[in-house]
Amino acid sequence: MSSSKGSFAATLRTKMSRFEDSTLVAYVDGELDVAAAREVEAAIASDPEVRRKTELLRLSGFITREAFRDSKHEIVWPYLARKLLGVGGSTASRPRPRWRIALPIAASLLAALIGFEAGVWHAKPSGADFADYLLEEVAEYHVVYAREGEHQVEVKADHLDEIQSWLGERLQRKLRVPDLTDRGLVFRGARLLVVEKQPVAELVYSSALSPNRPFALCITAGPIEGLPFRTNEHEDVNLALWGDKGFVYILVGWLDKPALAALAAELKPKLDET
Repeated sequence: MSSSKGSFAATLRTKMSRFEDSTLVAYVDGELDVAAAREVEAAIASDPEVRRKTELLRLSGFITREAFRDSKHEIVWPYLARKLLGVGGSTASRPRPRWRIALPIAASLLAALIGFEAGVWHAKPSGADFADYLLEEVAEYHVVYAREGEHQVEVKADHLDEIQSWLGERLQRKLRVPDLTDRGLVFRGARLLVVEKQPVAELVYSSALSPNRPFALCITAGPIEGLPFRTNEHEDVNLALWGDKGFVYILVGWLDKPALAALAAELKPKLDET
């Protein structure tokens, strides 16, 4: 494997560290010069995490402005503004609207709610708690999409190279779709799920005898220390889960648990090679 959950998080931290909160706040408030604003705009266009945080800052600015719409809240006196902003001397030549002072505070609260803490995005449960939650979410997704028939997948199997490139990029690893035709399972295509703000690649297979009861292999980032193999049942489907080298693998479908265990044993070395 080419990476792990740790390197994935490190990549996100590197991207976000280009801009301090104060820089994004200044951009939202129209206070950056043209060159700096263009740099932020380029990051917004190419980096979904920067874009997401900027949208939150805009939202928090609106919320705070509405909260302090009353005229008695409109002005923060210069002395208090200097104290709040940590500015010495008499450099604050004009009083600022109170919403502007409160904006970073509101943004910090919103960011905390979506899992941004101490510079790390997408914090999620680990170990057994995460495994339980992941099994439930994958099972519920699988049962719903199984009913879709023609729309069971987002990208169909005839776009194999696109699927491997697209989902491999989302997972920050090399991805090869396993061939399961010797088990009577034909690859139908793929779908991107989201669990705890984490991308989950779902590779969907089905048999000619049971097209409305698909089987899927799901892959997402997980604990570096791995997770022991386990099986479960949820939403009338059986699941198998294990974690290794920073990734979690889930098999889900209407196969019985012994069949899932045998398939997991067959897949594990192949997945480790990708």
